[in-house]
Amino acid sequence: MHLSYRWQATLVIALGLLMAILDATIVSVVLPQIATAFHTSYQTITWIGTGYFLANAAIIPIVGYISDRVGAKTIFLIALGVFTLGSALCAFAPNPQALIAFRVLQGIGGGALLPVAMAMIFRLFGPTERAGAMSLLMIPLLLGPAFGPVLGGYLATNFSWNAIFTINLPIGVVAFVLSLLVLRGRAADQEANGTNEPGGKGFDLLGLLLSMGGFTAFVYGINRAGTDGWGTGTVIAFLVAGGVLLAAFVIVELLVKDPVMDVRLFRNYTFSMANFLIWVTTAVLFGSIFLLPYFFEGVEGLSAMTTGEILIAQGLAMAVGLAVSGRLYNRVGPRLLSVIGAAIVAVSMIGFTRLSVTTTGADVQIWLILRGLGLGLVAQPLQTLAVSVVSNKQMAKATSLMSSTKTVFGAVGVAVLTTYLTQRATTHTTDALANCAQVAHQAGVHSLVFQACVSQHALTMGMNDTFLFSLIGCAICAVLAIFVGRDPALAAAKAANQRGETVEEQAPVSLVGD
Repeated sequence: MHLSYRWQATLVIALGLLMAILDATIVSVVLPQIATAFHTSYQTITWIGTGYFLANAAIIPIVGYISDRVGAKTIFLIALGVFTLGSALCAFAPNPQALIAFRVLQGIGGGALLPVAMAMIFRLFGPTERAGAMSLLMIPLLLGPAFGPVLGGYLATNFSWNAIFTINLPIGVVAFVLSLLVLRGRAADQEANGTNEPGGKGFDLLGLLLSMGGFTAFVYGINRAGTDGWGTGTVIAFLVAGGVLLAAFVIVELLVKDPVMDVRLFRNYTFSMANFLIWVTTAVLFGSIFLLPYFFEGVEGLSAMTTGEILIAQGLAMAVGLAVSGRLYNRVGPRLLSVIGAAIVAVSMIGFTRLSVTTTGADVQIWLILRGLGLGLVAQPLQTLAVSVVSNKQMAKATSLMSSTKTVFGAVGVAVLTTYLTQRATTHTTDALANCAQVAHQAGVHSLVFQACVSQHALTMGMNDTFLFSLIGCAICAVLAIFVGRDPALAAAKAANQRGETVEEQAPVSLVGD
């Protein structure tokens, strides 16, 4: 079967994107092994993950702006090359400082891949065809975090920590060669954009610097808040500095003719409402994904690899949800899919509010499958709806804007739920003491065993409270999804069908101005 250029390009882009998504979580399970190998502290080696994350936060806001000027294919190839080179350097890093620096380089390449990939694919497909393409693109976006720890644990267990980076090299080379041969260049960008030049005549240097500094500082402050608390001096300083820089950035972007990110897109109701729901679902739904691994590793004492294997069913269910939403989007529209998806995730949270210290992976499989299915149903429609009112000319900036704000709210979700979990676990310490004291009195257990019992019970009760908090957030998301706007292309197609006419596929006319 011969694939059209559009689907060839989509597959190639998805292959390149898969590595970057996997690497966001693949290192989490091997950090202790890396710390041991370099004879350094765990606190130092955690910067391998933090550095990658901050590099993403710095590059994502500006990559759409730059790709409009030099071409999407060029930026995609550069990003792939930088990511692959960073992977090679990480694999052979001589010391922890070099490894952290190379991870930042890798993060710059990985962060640049996502928004430019989304912009390229959205430009390839007409408004009523994007749902299916978006479903394919989102498979690595959703499965990467789920399978990253499993793959990382397998490679580290059977080979060494270096293997989590060397595995990227053949995939990166293949993806680079295929992208070089398959993807079309600047001429295709100009044709899709309807312009003679990739970008405007001016250059928004101030906006570029403010966006990089503001997003990086703000995301770092949020990230630190999850571990250090919201009231510490460092957290407050970075949040304030990031907030001031971002406020200045918004003012600058409203004044310049060719902004780095066109915040004026938020004038459109459909774009704003879809993005608002993306932010909330990212913070509540995706932020809660980290809780269950923390439970199985912290309470049940399972390895990260075993925990990852427990979560495989959720990843597979996500793929099913994506496939279903891609097929049904044009038939039922984004609203119904979003409401049903968020509602299913809310129902799935019920099972996670009843955890005990004896809960096994088998006990939560049905709830994991429901959560994966719901996440797959809600994620794709909102992304597709958000860009349904964006012109091809604005697409790169729009995807950068969506990706960068999503990064911020993802960090907010993790930090807020981590803080809430800590607070609730502390609150339940008294109850845990009473439960464990009774057991200790009857069995005559050692003091260390008693302390472990208290910690496990308190954490489990705190986890139940946190999942209840997430359940409420999911229910609110389901209600808010009722108020999302309509996809104008779908509305036009349905109206034409009622008149017995057909609608020619074309890029949407911007509703907010170029």
